[in-house]
Amino acid sequence: MYNGRSVEVVMPAYNEGKTIFNVIRRVLHQKTVDRLIVVYDKSEDGTLNEIKRAAANAGKRCMLVYSREKRGKGHAVRQGLELVGKRSIIIIQDADEEYYPEDYPKLLRAFGSGHPVFGVRMGNSGHRYVLGDLATKVHTGAFNMLYRQKLKDINGAYKVFSPEMLKGHELKQDGWPFDQELATRLAKNGYTIKQVGVRYKGRTFDEGKKIGPRGAIEDFFFILADRLRR
Repeated sequence: MYNGRSVEVVMPAYNEGKTIFNVIRRVLHQKTVDRLIVVYDKSEDGTLNEIKRAAANAGKRCMLVYSREKRGKGHAVRQGLELVGKRSIIIIQDADEEYYPEDYPKLLRAFGSGHPVFGVRMGNSGHRYVLGDLATKVHTGAFNMLYRQKLKDINGAYKVFSPEMLKGHELKQDGWPFDQELATRLAKNGYTIKQVGVRYKGRTFDEGKKIGPRGAIEDFFFILADRLRR
Protein backbone atom coordinates (compact mmCIF):
# COMPACT_ATOMS: atom_id res chain seq x y z
CA MET A 1 0.00 0.00 0.00
CA TYR A 2 1.02 3.58 -0.57
CA ASN A 3 -0.98 6.51 0.81
CA GLY A 4 -3.98 4.24 1.25
CA ARG A 5 -3.92 2.89 -2.31
CA SER A 6 -2.91 -0.61 -3.37
CA VAL A 7 0.23 -0.91 -5.47
CA GLU A 8 0.00 -3.39 -8.33
CA VAL A 9 2.91 -4.32 -10.57
CA VAL A 10 2.26 -5.57 -14.11
CA MET A 11 5.08 -7.67 -15.59
CA PRO A 12 4.99 -8.93 -19.21
CA ALA A 13 7.13 -12.04 -19.60
CA TYR A 14 8.55 -13.51 -22.79
CA ASN A 15 11.73 -15.61 -23.03
CA GLU A 16 13.15 -14.39 -19.73
CA GLY A 17 13.92 -17.75 -18.16
CA LYS A 18 17.39 -16.62 -17.09
CA THR A 19 16.26 -13.56 -15.16
CA ILE A 20 12.59 -13.67 -14.19
CA PHE A 21 13.00 -15.74 -11.02
CA ASN A 22 15.22 -13.10 -9.42
CA VAL A 23 13.11 -10.20 -10.69
CA ILE A 24 9.90 -11.65 -9.25
CA ARG A 25 11.56 -12.26 -5.90
CA ARG A 26 12.91 -8.71 -5.82
CA VAL A 27 9.53 -7.20 -6.71
CA LEU A 28 7.75 -9.21 -4.02
CA HIS A 29 10.41 -8.14 -1.52
CA GLN A 30 9.21 -4.54 -1.85
CA LYS A 31 6.92 -3.90 1.10
CA THR A 32 4.71 -1.43 -0.76
CA VAL A 33 3.75 -3.99 -3.43
CA ASP A 34 0.33 -5.53 -2.80
CA ARG A 35 0.17 -7.67 -5.92
CA LEU A 36 2.34 -8.67 -8.85
CA ILE A 37 0.53 -9.66 -12.05
CA VAL A 38 2.82 -11.66 -14.34
CA VAL A 39 1.50 -12.06 -17.87
CA TYR A 40 3.18 -15.02 -19.55
CA ASP A 41 3.47 -14.39 -23.28
CA LYS A 42 4.03 -17.86 -24.75
CA SER A 43 7.79 -18.41 -24.61
CA GLU A 44 10.32 -20.77 -26.08
CA ASP A 45 12.44 -21.28 -22.98
CA GLY A 46 11.90 -22.07 -19.29
CA THR A 47 10.16 -18.80 -18.43
CA LEU A 48 6.94 -20.43 -17.24
CA ASN A 49 8.70 -22.84 -14.89
CA GLU A 50 10.75 -20.02 -13.40
CA ILE A 51 7.61 -17.94 -12.81
CA LYS A 52 5.95 -20.80 -10.98
CA ARG A 53 9.08 -21.47 -8.95
CA ALA A 54 9.39 -17.83 -7.88
CA ALA A 55 5.70 -17.52 -7.04
CA ALA A 56 5.44 -20.83 -5.18
CA ASN A 57 5.13 -19.27 -1.73
CA ALA A 58 3.78 -15.85 -2.69
CA GLY A 59 0.10 -16.72 -2.35
CA LYS A 60 -2.29 -14.03 -3.57
CA ARG A 61 0.52 -11.49 -3.90
CA CYS A 62 1.53 -13.03 -7.23
CA MET A 63 -0.98 -13.71 -10.01
CA LEU A 64 -0.07 -15.56 -13.20
CA VAL A 65 -1.95 -14.83 -16.42
CA TYR A 66 -1.47 -17.01 -19.50
CA SER A 67 -1.37 -15.94 -23.12
CA ARG A 68 -1.77 -18.94 -25.41
CA GLU A 69 0.12 -17.31 -28.26
CA LYS A 70 2.84 -14.69 -28.57
CA ARG A 71 1.13 -11.32 -29.01
CA GLY A 72 3.78 -8.85 -27.87
CA LYS A 73 4.67 -6.69 -24.86
CA GLY A 74 1.80 -4.27 -25.32
CA HIS A 75 -0.80 -7.03 -25.44
CA ALA A 76 0.64 -8.64 -22.33
CA VAL A 77 0.59 -5.38 -20.38
CA ARG A 78 -2.97 -4.66 -21.49
CA GLN A 79 -4.04 -8.10 -20.23
CA GLY A 80 -2.55 -7.24 -16.86
CA LEU A 81 -4.16 -3.81 -16.73
CA GLU A 82 -7.60 -5.40 -17.13
CA LEU A 83 -7.12 -7.03 -13.72
CA VAL A 84 -5.90 -4.12 -11.59
CA GLY A 85 -8.09 -2.36 -9.07
CA LYS A 86 -9.81 0.86 -10.12
CA ARG A 87 -8.00 2.92 -7.47
CA SER A 88 -4.67 1.16 -7.54
CA ILE A 89 -1.27 2.59 -8.35
CA ILE A 90 0.23 0.70 -11.30
CA ILE A 91 3.91 0.08 -11.94
CA ILE A 92 5.05 -1.56 -15.18
CA GLN A 93 8.05 -3.82 -14.61
CA ASP A 94 10.08 -5.69 -17.23
CA ALA A 95 11.05 -9.30 -16.51
CA ASP A 96 14.75 -8.75 -17.17
CA GLU A 97 17.35 -7.35 -14.80
CA GLU A 98 17.97 -4.06 -16.57
CA TYR A 99 15.94 -2.18 -13.94
CA TYR A 100 15.90 -2.19 -10.12
CA PRO A 101 12.64 -2.78 -8.19
CA GLU A 102 14.45 -1.25 -5.25
CA ASP A 103 13.77 2.12 -6.93
CA TYR A 104 10.00 1.82 -6.34
CA PRO A 105 9.99 4.04 -3.22
CA LYS A 106 11.20 7.14 -5.04
CA LEU A 107 8.87 6.48 -7.98
CA LEU A 108 5.93 6.27 -5.58
CA ARG A 109 6.97 9.41 -3.72
CA ALA A 110 6.94 11.32 -7.01
CA PHE A 111 3.54 9.86 -7.89
CA GLY A 112 2.18 11.45 -4.75
CA SER A 113 2.09 14.72 -6.68
CA GLY A 114 -0.98 13.48 -8.55
CA HIS A 115 0.70 13.06 -11.92
CA PRO A 116 2.02 9.97 -13.73
CA VAL A 117 5.71 9.21 -13.28
CA PHE A 118 8.23 7.80 -15.74
CA GLY A 119 11.59 6.42 -14.73
CA VAL A 120 14.50 8.17 -16.43
CA ARG A 121 17.53 5.98 -16.98
CA MET A 122 20.42 7.69 -15.25
CA GLY A 123 23.54 6.44 -16.97
CA ASN A 124 24.07 2.83 -17.91
CA SER A 125 26.17 0.41 -15.88
CA GLY A 126 25.85 -2.29 -18.56
CA HIS A 127 25.99 -2.52 -22.34
CA ARG A 128 24.80 0.34 -24.50
CA TYR A 129 23.96 0.73 -28.18
CA VAL A 130 24.59 4.04 -29.91
CA LEU A 131 21.54 3.55 -32.14
CA GLY A 132 19.43 2.83 -29.08
CA ASP A 133 20.53 6.05 -27.41
CA LEU A 134 19.81 7.96 -30.63
CA ALA A 135 16.35 6.42 -30.94
CA THR A 136 15.51 7.47 -27.37
CA LYS A 137 16.54 11.06 -28.10
CA VAL A 138 14.48 11.17 -31.31
CA HIS A 139 11.39 9.58 -29.73
CA THR A 140 11.57 11.80 -26.64
CA GLY A 141 12.17 14.96 -28.64
CA ALA A 142 9.25 14.27 -30.97
CA PHE A 143 6.94 13.49 -28.06
CA ASN A 144 7.93 16.64 -26.15
CA MET A 145 7.41 18.86 -29.18
CA LEU A 146 4.04 17.37 -30.14
CA TYR A 147 2.60 16.99 -26.64
CA ARG A 148 4.21 19.93 -24.78
CA GLN A 149 6.03 17.77 -22.27
CA LYS A 150 9.56 17.94 -20.86
CA LEU A 151 10.58 14.30 -20.68
CA LYS A 152 14.16 13.14 -20.84
CA ASP A 153 13.43 9.48 -21.57
CA ILE A 154 10.12 8.25 -23.01
CA ASN A 155 11.50 4.74 -23.61
CA GLY A 156 12.35 3.84 -20.02
CA ALA A 157 10.42 0.80 -18.80
CA TYR A 158 9.22 2.20 -15.46
CA LYS A 159 5.87 3.92 -15.81
CA VAL A 160 3.71 4.68 -12.77
CA PHE A 161 0.08 5.75 -13.14
CA SER A 162 -3.46 4.95 -12.03
CA PRO A 163 -6.46 3.71 -14.04
CA GLU A 164 -8.37 6.98 -13.79
CA MET A 165 -5.53 8.78 -15.55
CA LEU A 166 -6.45 6.94 -18.74
CA LYS A 167 -10.15 7.74 -18.55
CA GLY A 168 -11.67 8.18 -21.99
CA HIS A 169 -8.82 6.49 -23.83
CA GLU A 170 -8.50 2.84 -24.81
CA LEU A 171 -5.06 1.27 -25.11
CA LYS A 172 -4.83 -0.81 -28.29
CA GLN A 173 -1.18 -1.43 -29.12
CA ASP A 174 0.07 -5.02 -28.96
CA GLY A 175 3.73 -4.41 -29.73
CA TRP A 176 6.53 -2.01 -28.82
CA PRO A 177 4.58 1.24 -29.47
CA PHE A 178 2.57 0.51 -26.33
CA ASP A 179 4.96 2.65 -24.28
CA GLN A 180 4.44 5.57 -26.63
CA GLU A 181 0.69 4.99 -26.70
CA LEU A 182 0.52 5.11 -22.92
CA ALA A 183 2.49 8.36 -22.84
CA THR A 184 0.30 10.01 -25.47
CA ARG A 185 -2.91 9.00 -23.68
CA LEU A 186 -1.68 10.48 -20.40
CA ALA A 187 -0.64 13.69 -22.16
CA LYS A 188 -3.99 13.97 -23.98
CA ASN A 189 -5.74 13.78 -20.62
CA GLY A 190 -3.85 16.87 -19.52
CA TYR A 191 -1.24 15.32 -17.24
CA THR A 192 2.30 16.59 -16.96
CA ILE A 193 4.43 13.46 -16.79
CA LYS A 194 6.87 13.64 -13.89
CA GLN A 195 10.34 12.12 -14.07
CA VAL A 196 12.51 10.28 -11.57
CA GLY A 197 16.04 9.04 -12.15
CA VAL A 198 16.35 5.25 -11.89
CA ARG A 199 19.23 2.83 -12.15
CA TYR A 200 19.72 0.96 -15.39
CA LYS A 201 21.97 -1.87 -16.56
CA GLY A 202 21.68 -2.43 -20.31
CA ARG A 203 22.15 -5.87 -21.80
CA THR A 204 23.16 -7.20 -25.21
CA PHE A 205 20.97 -9.01 -27.73
CA ASP A 206 22.86 -12.20 -26.84
CA GLU A 207 21.81 -11.66 -23.23
CA GLY A 208 18.16 -11.31 -24.21
CA LYS A 209 17.56 -7.72 -25.31
CA LYS A 210 14.67 -7.73 -27.78
CA ILE A 211 13.78 -4.39 -29.29
CA GLY A 212 15.80 -3.52 -32.41
CA PRO A 213 15.78 -0.99 -35.27
CA ARG A 214 12.37 -2.08 -36.57
CA GLY A 215 10.76 -1.53 -33.18
CA ALA A 216 12.41 1.89 -32.86
CA ILE A 217 11.00 2.96 -36.23
CA GLU A 218 7.51 1.73 -35.30
CA ASP A 219 7.66 3.74 -32.07
CA PHE A 220 8.62 6.94 -33.88
CA PHE A 221 5.89 6.73 -36.49
CA PHE A 222 3.29 5.94 -33.84
CA ILE A 223 4.09 9.20 -32.02
CA LEU A 224 3.69 11.18 -35.24
CA ALA A 225 0.55 9.40 -36.47
CA ASP A 226 -1.17 9.53 -33.10
CA ARG A 227 -0.79 13.30 -32.85
CA LEU A 228 -2.41 13.70 -36.27
CA ARG A 229 -5.36 11.63 -35.07
CA ARG A 230 -5.82 14.03 -32.16
